[in-house]
Amino acid sequence: MATGKLEMEKEAKCNPQKFYGMIKYTLHHLHTIFPESYKSIDILEGDGESVGSVRLWKYVLPGTSEVLTAKEKTEVIDDENMLIVWNIYEGDHTNHYNGFVLLKMQVVPNGEGSLVKWTFEYEKRNEGGPDPQQFMNMFVMFGDKLDAHLAAEA
Repeated sequence: MATGKLEMEKEAKCNPQKFYGMIKYTLHHLHTIFPESYKSIDILEGDGESVGSVRLWKYVLPGTSEVLTAKEKTEVIDDENMLIVWNIYEGDHTNHYNGFVLLKMQVVPNGEGSLVKWTFEYEKRNEGGPDPQQFMNMFVMFGDKLDAHLAAEA
């Protein structure tokens, strides 16, 4: 089985603490802001804001219309470094992957804005399986939309 890593950095115009806070405290409300991508996000365990929280996501990948599911657990919250790590361990992605070892998001102050770093570490079920670029594209698009949403609120 092949393991891999995808990394992407994206500039955001909004304040880093505001971006990080939105992800940490209101992630389970994103479907109300972006209903075209996220159909529902249900908290199954925990409060949705702390390590150990488990969520069930219903989402649509960019360029598709099929509603997919994923279950994820918050593994790490590091407020000092504005870093959150999730383990995505169940869902439709397991048709091609044994699960993402992790999805990591870190927000870094960058001038008056932010630099948002996304990292996927994954293990393919077989060598010929696709790289999870479509998942990375979804989170980059989400980050761009969230940045625009937060900038409009300011």
